[in-house]
This record gives sequence, C-alpha cells and structure tokens, in this order.
Amino acid sequence: MKRQIQKDERVLAQKRKIGSDAFNILLFGLLISVLVQQYFFDAPFTQYAVEIVLFIAASIYVIIRNIVGGNNLFASKKGGQGIVIINSVVCGLTVAVINTILNSAKYRETVKLPIAVNTALVAGITFLSATAAAFVALELLYLVNKKKQKNIESHLNDNE
Repeated sequence: MKRQIQKDERVLAQKRKIGSDAFNILLFGLLISVLVQQYFFDAPFTQYAVEIVLFIAASIYVIIRNIVGGNNLFASKKGGQGIVIINSVVCGLTVAVINTILNSAKYRETVKLPIAVNTALVAGITFLSATAAAFVALELLYLVNKKKQKNIESHLNDNE
C-alpha cells in the first residue's frame, strides 16, 4: 500500500497562488513582447503572431474557466457595473497614451494641422474608440458573469 502524504490546505493554496502569479507574469510578458515588436522594432505581424495568439488564447481560457467554474469576475454585486466603467476608461486611456507617444512622429509628417491640435485630436479619437470597445467587451463579460452567478444562486436555493 502506498503512503499518501497529507498536504496542508495552506501549502496547497500558496502553491496555487505562486502558479497563478507565474501565469500572470507570462501573460504580461507576452503582451510586452508584442508591443515592443510592433511599435519599437516595426516587425511584421508574422513575427509576433505566435505571441498574440498565445496571449489571446490564454486570456480567453482564463475568462471562460472562471465563468464556468462559477467564480465572480467582478469584485462585488454593487460595484460590478462601476468596475466595468472604470476598467473601460483605464483601458481607453492606456491605449490612447501608448498610441499617442509611439505614433506622434508619423502623424506630424502626414497631417497639415498644427502638431498640438493633431495630437490632441488623434488622442481623443483613440481614447473614445478604445474606451467604447473595452466597454462593450467588458459589459458582455459582466452580463454573462452575472447570469452565471444568478444560475448558481438559484441552483443553490433549489437544493435547499
């Protein structure tokens, strides 16, 4: 008969946390790799396609597994919608700042408007577009997650 070593729940939780942190570091590294290759090295898409596919696939996997597993993706029931709006604005702001900084030289040469007006216009349009796109994606996730949470609650209430 094999001896099975009993593992402490705290040790298991700590190991899972370490694995989760390592996975998040890898995802962040993939994203940085894509941004560096795309903007700084002007690499063709085929050069960083693998990283982008892995980043998107891993992100989708994490989201789907959390929803299917019944984990709430948003902090609280009351603040869930607020988190969606805040994350959308932060995402839009991040995209606008990165695009404005990295593409400002290109827009200076092609558009005849004054540089400050051109940069502000492009940054504003980028911010609004990225914020809207992020809001739509996050709102869909919020609604799916909310529906799953209601299904879990109703299933638990039916069992009682």
